[in-house]
Amino acid sequence: MSKSSFLALSAVLVLMTALSAIAPTLTEAHTLGDKLITEPMLTSQEPIPSTTTPPPQEQQPVQQPTFLRTDELPFQPWWQEKVKSQVSTTHTRQYDACLFGDSISSGLGNTLGNGTFNFALGGMSTVSLIEQLKILTSAKVKCNTAIIAMGTNDADYNITNDNFVKNLKSSIALVKGMGATKVFLIPAFYSTLEASYNPLLAGSIARVEEINAFIRQVAAGQKAALFEEDIQALYQGQALKKTLTTDGVHLNAEGKKIYRQALLKLLSVNLKRCQ
Repeated sequence: MSKSSFLALSAVLVLMTALSAIAPTLTEAHTLGDKLITEPMLTSQEPIPSTTTPPPQEQQPVQQPTFLRTDELPFQPWWQEKVKSQVSTTHTRQYDACLFGDSISSGLGNTLGNGTFNFALGGMSTVSLIEQLKILTSAKVKCNTAIIAMGTNDADYNITNDNFVKNLKSSIALVKGMGATKVFLIPAFYSTLEASYNPLLAGSIARVEEINAFIRQVAAGQKAALFEEDIQALYQGQALKKTLTTDGVHLNAEGKKIYRQALLKLLSVNLKRCQ
């Protein structure tokens, strides 16, 4: 072997030895590179996760929704059918007395004696009363005496004071047009104190008092008689007695008995005065 060939072979062997020595280091660098790629490092812009438990937040009270109910009975099919049924029964007839009201009066049924008719329907206010009276007027229904027990639902519905007064005056004019020579107004019924806090059940005591003040005002201005003394047995102060109600608003059997007796007394006294 020539001297030049020997030197070349020696150089190759030295190079191979050097490469084998650095190979593990290259492998480790490659592995470390994969780790850097697959596990991105946190930057100063990203918050470092905390291992401590955050303090519990104070629970905020739940705000109760505000309910604004309105009288839409004239648009309800069931109400239209009820009034239609009343018309078919009372068409062109004349009664000694007619009772108009909501579910509290409706609960009495037609139990006030011959010559009377109970036109009261659940949910009614002065808004739907006007529409009912217009229909009965067209059917030529006549009432010598009209008893209007309205205001309880008006106190719970979204109606302005001016509109309530206007509706009540219009109702009185309509029953007079049906032949009523005597009109009695019964103030809005109070609910129990507990029920008065629930707008889905009844109006507040304060609103009922406000409505009743307007009823007294209209009665004086329209020469209608106010009927309230004989139904005071239903109340304890300015709230319905718990022993006389089924749900804080509507009368139970004993409550209906008191209300019915009061109306019978009214009709009896009124009939004697007319004779």
